[in-house]
Amino acid sequence: MRKLDEGGTSLLDNSMVLYGGSLSDGNRHTEENCRWCSLTAAKARSNWLRLRAPEKTPMCNMLLALMHRMGVQDKSFGDSTGAEGLS
Repeated sequence: MRKLDEGGTSLLDNSMVLYGGSLSDGNRHTEENCRWCSLTAAKARSNWLRLRAPEKTPMCNMLLALMHRMGVQDKSFGDSTGAEGLS
């Protein structure tokens, strides 16, 4: 990934890895309060980002917030209601 040129930066520099699951309790199929971590590999440095959201926040809000951090400034994604309030 480091050797693949994307217009002056590498694919590695422009990558984000998302780690987590869409169910907080697989036995109950609970979709609320999921834990997610994001790893951004930019300029050969790894940065962990943990986003926290208020209860009952759609998962697509978190994905939209990650998109914003990668420079994609779309106003919505899936069933998102916005990226505000994620920290």
